[in-house]
Amino acid sequence: MTEPPSNADNPQQQQPSLKAPTGDHDDADEPPSSGNANAATTTTVTPREVKEGVEAKDGAPRRRRPHRKRARILAKLQAHFIPTRPLGPTPTYLASLKAAALYTPLNLCLLFIPISWALHFSHQSATLVFIFSALGILPLAAMLGLGTEQIALRTSHSVGGLVNATLGNVVELIIAGIALKQCKLELVQSSLLGGLLSNMLLVLGMAFVVGGFRFPSQEFQPMVAQLNSSLMVVAVISLIVPAAFHEFLEDRLENGEEVPVLLQLSRGSAVILIIIYIAYLVFQFYSHSHLFISIENSPRSSISSHRSDDSDADSVLPMHSPSSSLTSHSHSTNGEERVRLNTPVALFLLVASTALAYVTAEHLVDSLEGLVASNPAVSEKWLTLIVIPIISNAAEHVTAVVVARKGKFDLAMSVAIGSCIQIALFVIPVLVLVAWGMDKPLTLLFDPLETLVLFLSVLLVKFSLEDGKSHWMSGVVFISVYILIALSFWNFPDSTRIFQGQELVCT
Repeated sequence: MTEPPSNADNPQQQQPSLKAPTGDHDDADEPPSSGNANAATTTTVTPREVKEGVEAKDGAPRRRRPHRKRARILAKLQAHFIPTRPLGPTPTYLASLKAAALYTPLNLCLLFIPISWALHFSHQSATLVFIFSALGILPLAAMLGLGTEQIALRTSHSVGGLVNATLGNVVELIIAGIALKQCKLELVQSSLLGGLLSNMLLVLGMAFVVGGFRFPSQEFQPMVAQLNSSLMVVAVISLIVPAAFHEFLEDRLENGEEVPVLLQLSRGSAVILIIIYIAYLVFQFYSHSHLFISIENSPRSSISSHRSDDSDADSVLPMHSPSSSLTSHSHSTNGEERVRLNTPVALFLLVASTALAYVTAEHLVDSLEGLVASNPAVSEKWLTLIVIPIISNAAEHVTAVVVARKGKFDLAMSVAIGSCIQIALFVIPVLVLVAWGMDKPLTLLFDPLETLVLFLSVLLVKFSLEDGKSHWMSGVVFISVYILIALSFWNFPDSTRIFQGQELVCT
């Protein structure tokens, strides 16, 4: 039996022509037409199609694939919003509220918030208002830290660190914003500079001491430490230049010209500092993100053999948290990250704590003048430079010490120095620009003694971090220097800034 011809031997049967019959003309002699879908010709691509990224394939134009570089960038951005560790089960609303209420013993100080409000509205002693307001801010800072931690758990290490650093300075930003609104410009400057000194010397010093008692030597990323030190030097330069301008060029300008020139210099410097901060974020999150990820499986802290018997589960804290749990561990037994709050409760906690902190901080700022008037031995400069920064950074202080004790010194460094970088390169410049929009003359000209102690502190930290190692003696030096600064400002006289013989007016 004869087999029928296959499609491979008969192309006419394999792909029949859709062209209408044209009489006796042969297909080979027929010129190609637009109506012939099977014409064996190459479709011409117009310059417009080339510009739009259109290719021709089998006579049918199609779009090109997305560019590989763009896809890599998008994938890298998406990776920042993927949790670094597997998360445990999401708690219910009731369990989340219970976890927030029992998070830290500092929550008992929440009772002082209504007391401070009652004292404020009943016009009682300014000293009592200040004390109870300060005590009320302590748990609010811890609650802000808890909410921040739970939000950061849902992101990568780098984004979590940015969220921590940003929301970790909310209390300081609120206090500075209230003071700016009330035209207390020196209070704005002193509280922010006090935050820098507190994080650089007190927080880092306590982390050195506590970690040094357990680990003979603690190591951290030297390149990151050098970069952080360089950024702090840049911030100090931005404060020294206006001070030098005021000191040496005041007499060379005509009367009334110094303040406009200083404002122009400060606002231009603020823009430059913000650009540097944005570049730092790109460096940290994109180009060199591997430098900012701690090596958790191989701790870099050298520890003696008799101390290394501790459980790994007990020696690790959440990498995202600037206010990690002070009462219990944050990891379950199967290695999953413990989730204390669900997302709605965490967001509500952030909003509620911020609102309560704003009202309480406003009462705190309002009571300063009465406190200084009733206690002449205490200067307002000391309260704003020493006391208020310690109160607003209490959660970060405890966190840095806890993680340093557990051998996570890279995280302790990121909490302390990272907060300094954000204040110096972002918070202060933003407030200068906001004051510009509010028509308030806030400049980068700080008090000369404040600028001097900040410059010396940055040099001390830079020299101590250059080799990428630390020990407890460095912490003792840092804390001692901070105490010396606190003593020098105890009886610091309150003065009004004078420009070319005229007082600076803020309305």
